Amino acid sequence: MPVTDEDIVRDLLHRSTAHVRPPASVTATVVARQHRRDRRRRALTVAAAGAALGTAAGVIAVVPRHAPNKPTVAQGTQPKMTQPKITLTADQKVLDALSSAAARQPGGQGRYAVMSTQGDDVKDTSVIDTITGNMWSYQEGTDGSPSGKGYTPRYSPTQAQFAAMPTDPAALRAVLITQWDNANKPVPNPLPRPAKGRPSVVPIPLTVTDDDKVFQQASDILWNPLVSPALRSALYQVLATVRGVHVATTARDSLGRSAVELSRTDTSGLPGGKSDGDIYATYENRATGAVLESTITYPPGSDIVTPQDPSGTGTIIDSTVYLSVTWASTIPADPYAG
Repeated sequence: MPVTDEDIVRDLLHRSTAHVRPPASVTATVVARQHRRDRRRRALTVAAAGAALGTAAGVIAVVPRHAPNKPTVAQGTQPKMTQPKITLTADQKVLDALSSAAARQPGGQGRYAVMSTQGDDVKDTSVIDTITGNMWSYQEGTDGSPSGKGYTPRYSPTQAQFAAMPTDPAALRAVLITQWDNANKPVPNPLPRPAKGRPSVVPIPLTVTDDDKVFQQASDILWNPLVSPALRSALYQVLATVRGVHVATTARDSLGRSAVELSRTDTSGLPGGKSDGDIYATYENRATGAVLESTITYPPGSDIVTPQDPSGTGTIIDSTVYLSVTWASTIPADPYAG
């Protein structure tokens, strides 16, 4: 029997009513991947987030079915209640399919997740401890970038911490907002105290919407191999409630692999002013829901400067391509040594 839009939404709404309250241990910052460590940090002053209502009610179209003008009801019987016809947008259907695909995948088996990536003229192999979140990294440099290895304690949330996050979409949306707020708490005014009688100069805070926060946080979690299939599935459900998400079903990543591209233009900016226009995107494997590539596109005129564009006047794309994920019971040796 084919799955109807009503079946999909009924399932989504059913999974959106648990309202699980997450433990405080999982509201810590979800760290961005290694290539984003040097990403610019903004000094933000963000008001406390309100209640998150990430349900399907605000993002689906409801077309009521009209009853006959003169219904005939037999004596002693109750009139039939008409049901609304619920339709999903094409983008929501794609996200629902990614959610279902992710839920069908097996979880990782092994103490260490071994993830191979490339980007910024280097190839990386990252070994993440599922129990501690510690990471051993091996790098093969090209085009002048050096090779090397490193160790980062508590690089990632542990597998248990990810497993403790709620899979109810509304509760998960609230956790993502809290995580973003914790990672971007206001910083003290870096400007020196003005002389007596002179006005104080205070940095103007940026305005950041909850949808900005949710999309950025979801993008920074989806790639992590320690994320369970259930949580990955729930993240796609949450993304279906975020305004401004663009879905491209015929996209290809940097290696030419067929992918579903999920992108969104960041709307944060000065109050009443123009946003930076940064575009966050992830490229998904439609068959598994796994992330193939993550990118941030900085438009011309942004304050991002690279050796390829020292003036900061061109379009800059920060990209990480995910090549493979395997599992091991011991820490593997440097694959680039020798």
